[in-house]
Amino acid sequence: MSTAAALLLLYDVTNKSSFDNIRAWLTEIHEYAQQDVVVMLLGNKADSTHDRAVKREEGEKLAKEFGVPFMETSAKSGLNVELAFTAVAKELKHRTMKEPDQPKFQLQEYVDKEMRTVGCCRL
Repeated sequence: MSTAAALLLLYDVTNKSSFDNIRAWLTEIHEYAQQDVVVMLLGNKADSTHDRAVKREEGEKLAKEFGVPFMETSAKSGLNVELAFTAVAKELKHRTMKEPDQPKFQLQEYVDKEMRTVGCCRL
């Protein structure tokens, strides 16, 4: 039986240096982590609109560059927190239960669909 691992990488949208450090973390993960580790990039403090130092588009661009799913969250308001954990759990479950002929679970597509279904603000 194989073990599954997941990493949720968080940066603070109000702190540019926390975002700048994420590139190094993603590089290290891609270089040294297990090939099948589930990685998700999260921009936290999305509720801090006045203090924002990192645009959502910057997070999306970085996630796309490294081929990892992305969403913004807020631990304070609960925005997308449950969705982030549920999406990663579904990906891990799919990987351990998957039959060879089953289609691959698309984590980012699942996240996007759930966010559209509920609207912009999950609480």
